[in-house]
Amino acid sequence: STLTLLWCNSKLSKMLSCNISLSSNDVEGIVTRRWYVAQTQAGREALAIQHLKRQGFEAFHPRFRKRRRHARRIDEVLAPVFPGYVFVRFDRERDQWRAVNGTIGVSRLLVATPNRPQPMPEAAMVALRARCQDDVMGDLVPDLRPGQVVRLISGPFAEQWVEIDRLDDRGRVLVLLNILGGTSRVDVPLRAIGTA
Repeated sequence: STLTLLWCNSKLSKMLSCNISLSSNDVEGIVTRRWYVAQTQAGREALAIQHLKRQGFEAFHPRFRKRRRHARRIDEVLAPVFPGYVFVRFDRERDQWRAVNGTIGVSRLLVATPNRPQPMPEAAMVALRARCQDDVMGDLVPDLRPGQVVRLISGPFAEQWVEIDRLDDRGRVLVLLNILGGTSRVDVPLRAIGTA
């Protein structure tokens, strides 16, 4: 049978399609393979990914570029989007998924019930992977940019319109607030921002 796969290339920001001929067994394997979350040992996400892939599992560890200041120098490093967690893809009925728990670098597979790991929502994983190129996210907050006017939706200045001055990688936003006839810089959490 022929399966049309749609794949989103985040760099070009458009949908591409391609026809691939697959057997019915291949199609079943694609449909039943789901993404699950594995908790890793502290700071050992890369080691866990390496060993999961050696065992034949598909593994995903989204990271982002983070500016680091150290000894009067600023450099850029890759930091995990979800520290202490990686995503593993497998078929719960066919694959030896319990081997994930014994993988070097992995603490445990997150499960809803003792014998059934809970899969991630497919739409969430597609959206997350579409934002990554080689497991690296371009932007943690792709919809916001300096100079953009947004509305605060919570906090002491809720319902005020502000201009974004700067974004950081800790989920904070520095905004310019017009108050008492002047402009003040205010540091607010990302969750306090609503778009126009």
